[in-house]
Amino acid sequence: MRNKERMKETKKRFRNHISIIVEQTGGVLVALAAILIPQILENLDEVKERGMAFLDGKAALVNLGAVLLFGVIVMFQVFAWAKTYISIEDQAVVIEKNTLNRKKNTIGIRNISNINLEQNLFEMLLGTCKVKLDTNSRSTADSTDVNIVLKKREAQEFQQELTRRMQAAMGMAEIPHAEGGASSPIDTSEIEDYDVRADLADILRHGFFSVNLLSVAVLILGVAGAVDTLAELLGGPDMLKSLAGAAAGVIVAVSIIVSALWDTIKDFVKYYHFRAKRRGDRIYIKYGFLKKVEYTVPVDKIQALKIRQSLLARLGRQYMAEIVNVGMGDDQDEQNSFLVLYLPEKKLQEQLAILLPEFLPALELQTERLPRAVWGAWTVPAGISVLCVLAAAAAGAEYAGERRLLVWAGAAGLILALLLGMLLKYRTDGCAAGREFLKLCRGYFGRNYLAVRYRNIQYAEFHQSFAARLWGIRKGSIHLLASSANTTHAVPYFRGNTDETIRERMISRV
Repeated sequence: MRNKERMKETKKRFRNHISIIVEQTGGVLVALAAILIPQILENLDEVKERGMAFLDGKAALVNLGAVLLFGVIVMFQVFAWAKTYISIEDQAVVIEKNTLNRKKNTIGIRNISNINLEQNLFEMLLGTCKVKLDTNSRSTADSTDVNIVLKKREAQEFQQELTRRMQAAMGMAEIPHAEGGASSPIDTSEIEDYDVRADLADILRHGFFSVNLLSVAVLILGVAGAVDTLAELLGGPDMLKSLAGAAAGVIVAVSIIVSALWDTIKDFVKYYHFRAKRRGDRIYIKYGFLKKVEYTVPVDKIQALKIRQSLLARLGRQYMAEIVNVGMGDDQDEQNSFLVLYLPEKKLQEQLAILLPEFLPALELQTERLPRAVWGAWTVPAGISVLCVLAAAAAGAEYAGERRLLVWAGAAGLILALLLGMLLKYRTDGCAAGREFLKLCRGYFGRNYLAVRYRNIQYAEFHQSFAARLWGIRKGSIHLLASSANTTHAVPYFRGNTDETIRERMISRV
């Protein structure tokens, strides 16, 4: 009886929460504010005398047009929201859009790879939650296929019902009651049976080893430049007018500083209260402070495992792990699909043994460094690059006059950077073709490993340049079913028959 009621309930059509309109038009509102506010600041004296009447003539028409455009966009979003319905019918999620052009999208439940929950700060305030559905499709691997905004409890019930049907379609048992089964929906945020938890010390360590040194340099230079500019403005005769006149430049400078600052500190807050657990064939991951996310990852959808080291982490012998699969890490703000935060190697192995023991054998594979013959293969492209730099420097020096030494110093710097890059690449890159896994290593200052089962490689290609053929080495690339950022992975130069080994084990589906 309960199952019949549940089926009847899920067949009912429902809409997104109305707050989705605000989320979709928020960017336009910010753009409109960016147009109007600098004008007001630059004409602060006129605003005090005439009020908003200073926006006359052509400026008034432009601003009125921007406001009307914003109004039209909001009206269209309201109309689209009112005419868009979602339902679960049999073994599919159906989305109907009855706007000017009627459209009905049907997504087979069997083809859904991930059902993830996400809450940004705005959604936390409203008590709503975003359900993100992804499918096993290369054509949609670079974007989330469906975003549905619901009240948090309704989102959890929707996720649980879809999960139950996915398991039923694959002939698996339903989720047990303790895991938040569909028969008795509960708030999974209250379940504290996670196998892996990150405390404050873990988050601080991860944030430190994740720091982007380039962003730190940009931040320091940006702050120094802003302080210098501010000092000049404060020393002017009319400080308020000077600040208003430089409003656009100030906004740009502040945005650069804020962006660099966020890029520096984001990993200190983004993975707040990180938790993960393995239950059956699924991995559950939760984290977030300003944005809370919940991932449910089917293990059989995982295409590869990444082990990363930043420059600081490489010096400190720390490692972190990410997973590669269709549906996770496809959106721009989800590029890093974390599994294990930065830890020493031994602790990394312990956590992987809990969360993803299937990939443990890959950690034991030792990658072989690039063959020395690679220097011979690099000679031709490096020589061409050096000649181009010298030719450009010679041409620039003719017109530089007294500054010709700066031109030649810049050219020397570029050549040294090229040689340093080659040396770092030689000391970092490598590969290992094991019995079950192919393991690749790439990097310059940092180091990135990729471990992939042969059966998950969609196709592989290998090639030799003329110079590489002379030295008896070759390189290639492998392709996975994932988003574009994770689809293609280069196989570094190797000597021997590694390419034949990869092909044979791909065919045998090890």
